[in-house]
Amino acid sequence: MIGSLAATLNSAAIVQGLTISPSTRPRVSVLMPCYNCEKYLEEALQSIADQTFASFEIVFVNDGSTDSSLAIARRFAGTDTRMIIIDQANGGIVTALNAGLAVCRGEYVARMDADDVSFPDRLGYQVDYMDSNPGCVIVGGLAVNNPTMAGATIKTRSRSHRRTNLRLFPPKVASALHPLIMIRRRALVAIGGYRAGFAHAEDYDLYIRLRAHGTIDNPRKHVLFYRRHEAAISIRFLEIQEQAAAAAEYDAMRGDGIALPPEWLCQPYLRLRIWRRYQDGAPDKARAMRATMLGDLLNLHPRTLICRRYFRLRLLILAATLRWATRRSSCR
Repeated sequence: MIGSLAATLNSAAIVQGLTISPSTRPRVSVLMPCYNCEKYLEEALQSIADQTFASFEIVFVNDGSTDSSLAIARRFAGTDTRMIIIDQANGGIVTALNAGLAVCRGEYVARMDADDVSFPDRLGYQVDYMDSNPGCVIVGGLAVNNPTMAGATIKTRSRSHRRTNLRLFPPKVASALHPLIMIRRRALVAIGGYRAGFAHAEDYDLYIRLRAHGTIDNPRKHVLFYRRHEAAISIRFLEIQEQAAAAAEYDAMRGDGIALPPEWLCQPYLRLRIWRRYQDGAPDKARAMRATMLGDLLNLHPRTLICRRYFRLRLLILAATLRWATRRSSCR
């Protein structure tokens, strides 16, 4: 499987920094893809260099940046020999992640985005957690939207789910905030790394495919400053991302021999996913969906009344409706 991952390295890619002896193999590989992040990159790299845990390497993948990101990375690598640089033509996030994974040598792989900031004890805490919990395949944590930790905590998508259950509908999928996870490299390699075909939801697809390898844990520990800005993929492509996430669930259900929900059930489920996300980041769009969601909640078509899957979906819509009403009330 390592060979197939290595094949993702474009023939035109240049790899710099692979000079460390196997005897000094680091425990953690920090995998950082980058495309045009010159504004924040130096701060992101410095936050890793300043970790209290020292046995790591930084695998930096420059995915065809057109700004000064590569120059910044090279300058940083000149002062820290733990950094490996892969310079390749732009191929997108999945190609970049797999190219980096192909040269990662650590027991654990820590994801890191080029515009975020890891808190100094992040790697040490996550390594200790993984060492102490051998049944855990991914450890996440909490992020804040202010680098001083004075901002609001950013919650994980499904903090209560440690294991994925695709036999329920809607499915329960264990997940974590992708830019702050630490994962066992052997499990990541065993499933073939990241997959294309699930636009902006490659992390969600990854979590689902890891369901047989262990739990996904999200301890109540702040480990990252997560930078929210208008260029963020999760903001610009929310609907596409949710469609791809649902498609990843259906693909896994099909692979497990689980009967897929009919189209008339898939549509309100997708609307619920999108509505919940809009409630968190786009209240105007969430408001515009209220009538549609109320229609799904009060749908009295006979097929919805005798369908157990729709009953559970209806409960989730009700919960989202109450959550929305509570939020609107507290804002007045």
